[in-house]
Amino acid sequence: MKLFNTITACLLLCAGLVSCEMKDELKGSGAGTSEVGYLNLGVAVNASQNSVVSRADDVTDDGKNENVGVAVSADEFPVTITGVTDPSYSKEYESYAALKAENGGKVELPIGEYTVTAHSNAELEPQMATPYYEGTTPIKITAGVESSAEVKCTMKNMKIQLTYTANFLAKFESWDITINDGSDNILNFDETDKNPAAVYWMVAENVTEIKVAITATPMGGGQEVPESRLLSKPDGSNWAGSDALTIQMEEKTSEDPTGIQGSGITINASVSFDEYPEDVPVTVKPGGGSSEEPEEPGAGGDEDEPEKPQDPELPTITINQLSYTLPDNLSDDAIAVIKSSVGLESVKVQIVPDNQMFGGMLQGVASVYQIDFLSGAELVDEDNLANVVAELAPGLEAPNTGDKEYEFPVDAFFEALNNMGLTLTDGHKFNIVVQDSNGTAESSLSVIVNAAN
Repeated sequence: MKLFNTITACLLLCAGLVSCEMKDELKGSGAGTSEVGYLNLGVAVNASQNSVVSRADDVTDDGKNENVGVAVSADEFPVTITGVTDPSYSKEYESYAALKAENGGKVELPIGEYTVTAHSNAELEPQMATPYYEGTTPIKITAGVESSAEVKCTMKNMKIQLTYTANFLAKFESWDITINDGSDNILNFDETDKNPAAVYWMVAENVTEIKVAITATPMGGGQEVPESRLLSKPDGSNWAGSDALTIQMEEKTSEDPTGIQGSGITINASVSFDEYPEDVPVTVKPGGGSSEEPEEPGAGGDEDEPEKPQDPELPTITINQLSYTLPDNLSDDAIAVIKSSVGLESVKVQIVPDNQMFGGMLQGVASVYQIDFLSGAELVDEDNLANVVAELAPGLEAPNTGDKEYEFPVDAFFEALNNMGLTLTDGHKFNIVVQDSNGTAESSLSVIVNAAN
């Protein structure tokens, strides 16, 4: 505790200097200051996603794709450096290669905080022939110091690779396939391309199931064969841009790998994603009929087909309002009420400070106590939390694993924030992310200080 008081005292001794500098910061300290620092920037594509297969050229008889793809380079990614301390300041490079070519890749910047963004040299569209990558990272430039940072770009559109086995191609002469996430962005395939290229698809938000439906006509004509399946990730989480889904069409054999009775078609699927770069089986369930209309309950001859389970109840975060202004709201309640029907697993709070004094205080807490609000502090079972923030946010306590309700009192910070000077832009940001076994919830609020205390 003595060490924490020492940090506080040192910061308060600097308050006079900070308040003198505050006027300059309000005007924009980026372009207006003569003090500079330097940035060595790296831009890279997430290693588990750093491969593009444009077409399944090497599909074997069992439908596996042997093409390892082509590595993606970030050299052509445009890079933008935007001021946080001074939002009017920005610096743009047409490519990461151009940035590296200028002054050996060392970027000179006025002191302050910045956000660096890099992305693929293309427009992000609902369906693309190539993946779209994007990444953002915060940086801080200190006078005379050469800092290093890396922007890690992740894939924002989901890879869909459709393949056909040899026995499927021998059995059917034509077909129509749709892949649907419930939005208007529907993928369509037919027999005109028997070796379809991978499609990079903007999957909708909060989608846990993707429907694959096919209507196929056997060789020589005959009655059309409809089939559909619902695909979900093994852990039940939402489909996302970083996922790579492979879907295989196969003529049904006597033993269907999915264990589902139905038409003469088997729909197999596997997925790879950030946490599990190796292909893993996708959960496959009956899809409810043909590609045009879902079957009525009991249709298709499977009277024992289970009902579709209800979506899990996600945790919730309730806040009275999303922005507070000090000192006007100094005595108001600003409490994030967090609830979980199955018990909390994680409560993370990230604080984005909007002036130097509060930022310095949070850096001190992170350095001395390893509770890093700047990057996102895990509060669950953090026994030392109350002692660390006793002066910064009196009354703040940690939740326990399994708690079904927890209140995070942002107003506990109000008194300290009101004594740490004016905010410079949009206020101090409190970003809250909650997780339980059913999923996650996110919310945020801001605290603006607009009058000196």
